[in-house]
Amino acid sequence: MTLLSRRQILAAMGTTVAMPAIVRAQSNEPLKIGGMLPFSGPASIEGRQIVQGLRFAVAEWNEKGGVFGRKLELVVEDDESNSTKGVTAVRRLIEREKVPFIIGTYASAVAIAASKVAAEYKVPMLSGGSTGAGATDQNTPGDPWFFRSWPDSNAQGEDTARAIVEKFKKTKVSIIHDNTNYGVTLAEQVTRVVSAVGGQIVSKDGFNAGEQDFSSMLTRLRGLKPEAVYIGGWAGDGANILRQAAEIGLKAQFVGSGSMLSDDFIKLAGPASEGFAVASLYEASTPNPVGKAFAERWRKQHDFDANTFSSLGYDSTNIAIEAMRRAGKPDGLEIQKMLKGGMKDFPIVQGPAGTTAAFDEKGSVKFLNFIAVIKDGKRRLDL
Repeated sequence: MTLLSRRQILAAMGTTVAMPAIVRAQSNEPLKIGGMLPFSGPASIEGRQIVQGLRFAVAEWNEKGGVFGRKLELVVEDDESNSTKGVTAVRRLIEREKVPFIIGTYASAVAIAASKVAAEYKVPMLSGGSTGAGATDQNTPGDPWFFRSWPDSNAQGEDTARAIVEKFKKTKVSIIHDNTNYGVTLAEQVTRVVSAVGGQIVSKDGFNAGEQDFSSMLTRLRGLKPEAVYIGGWAGDGANILRQAAEIGLKAQFVGSGSMLSDDFIKLAGPASEGFAVASLYEASTPNPVGKAFAERWRKQHDFDANTFSSLGYDSTNIAIEAMRRAGKPDGLEIQKMLKGGMKDFPIVQGPAGTTAAFDEKGSVKFLNFIAVIKDGKRRLDL
């Protein structure tokens, strides 16, 4: 005689076999995804805006039911723009929170250090704003673990430098940059391109991030009479430079790095920001229809427009979640494989119309930067 187990008897009677409580709990638990940005320290202005884009993307996915039948939960760490804290944050997100990918971070030096650790765990990182070329240059070509869905600092510097000479018709250029990897890389690129397209670099000055008094440097520049001044560094420092330049009467076309794209920068610089130009990956007035639709959805929930910082966080998070969905499971290695070649048809909000998450062999996406100019206290695309 065949003996039936209790489970088989209950099944034959049409009785539901109860799952262990721990299994039921796991199947209904939110799926955690990681974020790492600076909410304190020199890049806190940028970090606090970028995280809004992460949260907006997660909210949209949850409104549609989440992924794999589970709601998404964003777990965020503050790296303070510090490489040691960034490495610790990555380990915490991976070891304790078990996240399958991380959106992070803004400071390129932190991104470089942290992404090396994430790669050891086979967990991909998608930039939370880092533009420094070093973050993707360290990737093994064809097998990247750090991904950036916009052009690197070299491309940003090139597009900005060309605009100085070709769009604004300024040929005598002074460069002011902070001594971070980001600022130095941009200064080198602007120097090379301005010289290549017919301009002349009349001075180059470095400073430490967080410095407060630029009066001596700016007074000396006033004597050189540059037609344009390029600033590479954090938003707070750039705003200080603009205000102090106005105070001493240094008149030139000021152009800055992408960190100076926020409304907070305009508020900090005040009237001195008028006419300031910056390379922009995204503005609410974008000609990209995907970006335009994002701007409309954003505006319905906020009392301010989406900007480059919110688009950085949104695109990286949206791409990562979609890659996970396409991969079929929250597994870092499978998500990385999908990011490498399976997202070329996925449209993003940044860049010109038709831009997609087509990562190259180093993990970057290439497209031309817009140039935005501040007029009447608002950034406006100079198309």
